Amino acid sequence: MTSSTNVTESAIKKTLSYRYVVYFFVALAFFFAYFHRTSTAVLAPDLTKAFGIDSAALGFFGSLYFYAYALGQLPAGILADHWGIRKTIALVLFAAVGSVVVASAPNFQIALVGRFLIGLGAGFVYVPAVRMINDWFKSSELGTFTGIMVAIGNSGSFASAGPFVALIAMMGWRGSMNLAGVVLLVVAVVGYLFIRSKPADIGGASPAEIEGKAVASSAKIGIGESLKMVSKSHAFWTIVVMFCAMYGSIMGFQGLWAGPYLMNVFGMTKPQAGALLSLIPLGMIVGCPLSGFISDKLKNRKYVLLAGVIGYTLIWIPLVFMTDSISASAFGPMLFAYGFFGGFFPLLYANLRQHIDGRITGSATGFLNTFVFIVAALFQQLMGIIINQYPVVNKIIPVAAFKASFTFAFATLIIGMLFYITQKKPAA
Repeated sequence: MTSSTNVTESAIKKTLSYRYVVYFFVALAFFFAYFHRTSTAVLAPDLTKAFGIDSAALGFFGSLYFYAYALGQLPAGILADHWGIRKTIALVLFAAVGSVVVASAPNFQIALVGRFLIGLGAGFVYVPAVRMINDWFKSSELGTFTGIMVAIGNSGSFASAGPFVALIAMMGWRGSMNLAGVVLLVVAVVGYLFIRSKPADIGGASPAEIEGKAVASSAKIGIGESLKMVSKSHAFWTIVVMFCAMYGSIMGFQGLWAGPYLMNVFGMTKPQAGALLSLIPLGMIVGCPLSGFISDKLKNRKYVLLAGVIGYTLIWIPLVFMTDSISASAFGPMLFAYGFFGGFFPLLYANLRQHIDGRITGSATGFLNTFVFIVAALFQQLMGIIINQYPVVNKIIPVAAFKASFTFAFATLIIGMLFYITQKKPAA
């Protein structure tokens, strides 16, 4: 650490104003990354019809986003730390191209290529976003602005539900995916023109300087040393396991199988299912920033997160034990609560920041996300495999198939919570 230097009022004002410009364009890119992450839940019937695929193949299609996303996480972290967030986030262009490829795919194999490109490009957004928040915002704001970022991402998830259903009704699924690709292309290009990696790039003051704290050394830590530092941390592994259980179950349900569940078990139409599913991201839009704000005020990431995890896990009980008997009136509040408590997961990033050197924020986040998104991919695929073990009768997936897959998710959550509790307080 080095002593904080005197900074001018002008430099402070530059940071405190321009940081919102950077935040806006990064958040806009994340909006579309999240849109594509969960859009398969609505696209599922169209993809099944267009390519003649079964539940296992559909699960693989959905999961391919996460495999590609996971592949980009560690490189995204390393690039964010060493190359800067501006250039790293520009790689979201791959997702724009992938959307167009899926839209024009003549067969399922080409659609898989497009889905892979979408996941790869989207994978270069959130890790740099975490780096950006660390570099542009004060330590007392990390939870709040991380939560807001994920809430904006969930606005993209909301858009991929009911609004996406309406867009598909007007333009068809191929036209809708084409439009999403073109808009994301514009976001990537315009964002590159405005995003700056650090306050120093505009002559601004760092958050530490604004807070009057000691300024961390700017000496870069090598890739191998960074990963060694993270790997030796027990706290890191508690975060990995909890994050994998929580986010894997969210993406398994919200990201893919919730739509088929509502349509097969309760006979809902696609618009009806889409309207209900839109309540999950709405809940997250409330839960993500609120949980971050509370944790910043209480200065306790772990226990605020645990409160959310308990609430989220309780919502799975009716899905497991009342799979086909949940009342229609209960679905709305239940799915909103699912999103609200599920929206506490961004606190895990703020929790990670408590246990690592700030200079390796990108690499540590990328390393964490590599595990998280591989597991998210496996969740979608494994839930599809479990569902596929049950015979489809009259083109209807049976209740027992969904019950079995939901039980798998519920059990994983219990295991993750028990391990996360062993995390010790961060060093002062």
